[in-house]
Amino acid sequence: MILSFGGAVLFAALVVLIAEVVLISDSEIQRRPEQLEKQIKALDWRDLQLWGIGACVLFALAAGFFLLLAPNLLWKFTASAHAPNLPQYTAGLIVLLLLLNAQTLHQRFRLQKIRAELVRQLQLAERAAQVDALTGVFNRRYMEKMLEKEVSRAERYQNNLCLAVIDVDKFKDFNTRFGHLEGDRVLMTVASLMRKNFRAADTIVRYGGDEFIVVMPETAMHEAAVAISRLQEVYLAEWNQANDRGYSITVTCGMAEPKPGMTASELIHQADRLMLDAKTRVCAPA
Repeated sequence: MILSFGGAVLFAALVVLIAEVVLISDSEIQRRPEQLEKQIKALDWRDLQLWGIGACVLFALAAGFFLLLAPNLLWKFTASAHAPNLPQYTAGLIVLLLLLNAQTLHQRFRLQKIRAELVRQLQLAERAAQVDALTGVFNRRYMEKMLEKEVSRAERYQNNLCLAVIDVDKFKDFNTRFGHLEGDRVLMTVASLMRKNFRAADTIVRYGGDEFIVVMPETAMHEAAVAISRLQEVYLAEWNQANDRGYSITVTCGMAEPKPGMTASELIHQADRLMLDAKTRVCAPA
């Protein structure tokens, strides 16, 4: 009876734990980073629960063998009416322990799978927080962290670094004449052509509205000017020629390179000022 009661308690505890794990199914995983972190912590607590159940199983096994090997210490088992049922009790205990361990192992693998999925979703959420939803390039939040490091690295190792501010010409006219949806298409087109034009090592950022920033590490000013000219005279020119939408897309650029002691915000300000000065020109290097 004691073995049956203990087995029932352990089985009930395992059923509760299984129900809790099932509640965290793949389809119910939240996408916000803070919620994902909470769920990962909840899985760590369930790991402790599984280990606790495993300890209880081992304790029940040890207690069972103790009762079987030394029954006279607790009961006068040989004179008891339960003596004929000893084989059934033993077999039931073994089967129960096997089931509990099988379920515990299964839930352990399930927890590992859910944890891996949560970590993957957390990584996706963190990446989504760094990317502009419309154009697919990096956003201003990401650039503010990255540019400080690039400026510091360039100054420390005396490497070249060039930053370009690129503005879509007459963008307000696109929205006024053709609507905001067409304006969004213009921004997506510019971002797509920029990804084709610049290197994989360069970082393209939508700085805000119709302004983009390109951070080009280990790039001298004349090399950056070549890349900007290629964007204007090759990629944009070919797109305008191939797409008759009633308008042409052109951009204006201002470029700057960091001077000793210059901060990231000062570098952006210098390139932005040169871009505004160059609104009537093709490109203005610092």
